Amino acid sequence: LVTDLGPSAILRGDRTRITQALVNLLSNAVKYNRDHGTVTLTGTPAADGRVRIAVSDTGDGIPEAQYEQVFEPFNRLDKASSGIPGTGVGLVVTKRLVEAMNGRIGFDSQVGTGSTFWIELPTAQDGADPDAVPSSAATG
Repeated sequence: LVTDLGPSAILRGDRTRITQALVNLLSNAVKYNRDHGTVTLTGTPAADGRVRIAVSDTGDGIPEAQYEQVFEPFNRLDKASSGIPGTGVGLVVTKRLVEAMNGRIGFDSQVGTGSTFWIELPTAQDGADPDAVPSSAATG
């Protein structure tokens, strides 16, 4: 696991739900990675005063023909018979959690190279949200 979280920011969101979203993305990155692969967690500023937290893996990647199926419930993109445990709801739950916090989720993938799943969450202005979660606290 390689981390590069960049400068600290205060995220506007629920600590438990941010943690769950990150655990889901990290879990998928490990499960669908190749043997001795790498998982990278990064945090960078994004548009509209948001922070992008990205989880990248060095797995098989997702074919473009399956992109529209990624966030469908119970759809494991032909991995159901792979021996990798899962139900196909992790990304669906993650998407709902992120969007409930006024965030966005997406991904980039290249077959044979790996995938990057990212979430973008709004940041809190100084003193604007007493329940805001520092981005460094959301990961550890």
